Amino acid sequence: MIAALIALAGCVFLLGHLAGPLLLRARWSAGLPATTVALWAAAVAGAVLALAGLAGLGLIWPSTPGHRLIDWIADCLPKDGHRISPVAVLLTALLLVAGATALRLALPRIARTVRGRREHREMLDVVARDLVTEPDVRVLEHPLPLIYCLPSRERPIVVTTGALKQLEPAEVEAVLAHERAHLQQQHHLILVLADALRSAIPWLRTLRLAHTTLPGLLELAADDHAVRHHGRAPLIGALQKLAITSCSAGALAVNPATAEVARLRIARLSNPSALPRAPHARPLSWLAIAAALGVPATLATLAVMMLPLPC
Repeated sequence: MIAALIALAGCVFLLGHLAGPLLLRARWSAGLPATTVALWAAAVAGAVLALAGLAGLGLIWPSTPGHRLIDWIADCLPKDGHRISPVAVLLTALLLVAGATALRLALPRIARTVRGRREHREMLDVVARDLVTEPDVRVLEHPLPLIYCLPSRERPIVVTTGALKQLEPAEVEAVLAHERAHLQQQHHLILVLADALRSAIPWLRTLRLAHTTLPGLLELAADDHAVRHHGRAPLIGALQKLAITSCSAGALAVNPATAEVARLRIARLSNPSALPRAPHARPLSWLAIAAALGVPATLATLAVMMLPLPC
């Protein structure tokens, strides 16, 4: 019991408070954005699962205060005549209130994003038209050069007429590859979960940092995907021509939100050799490190949650 508590508390501290700042200081993250995203995801998942394991211990383990209320719920009271401890009720109530509060903070964030996407898609169904040459693209009549994706089953990528007029065909293809990378790699789900978890558990520093750091890393990862298929020059040209604006809630866009972001991405694409890289960094080895961070907390949490309820 004590060993399990120490192990899970250690996972929460290491992954929830120390892992984020360490990843943020990694100078090679811009050179390996996909690998860095995997490490962030492992740290966040491990911290959340370890925290869930601690709550599970408090509620169902026989030697902790919360198990008495679980017994009572399971009809162990009043059949066996034992009395419930006021301390047990108080601590269990605090655990349940904390869990309910976290859900109350997280679920509306998810619902708001989903609702915003649905309303945006309904608007596009009215004002946009399909692009005949591309099965997953629709065209919006607008002078600003914008290209973004809005996750949906049909035609999730939106291109404005301004973008079609101002961008060369190769540049359009590079940006479409960028958006398809977002969709194929489910980047929108990562961002929704990061936002919900940061709202639910704001006191975990790794979750706060992940919420602000992951959007930029996902853009860099999508940039790399586009470069592998279309080269650097078309994407650099597109970044120089696309409007400096943020996309709507729930959407992902190659369009830079600020001029500073555009300059940084163009500089990164123009001079990749200047980016610091981790020594001997290979995707598989870093994925193994990510798994090593998340698997222990996952296994410990599952073991705790599978314990039978005492009675």
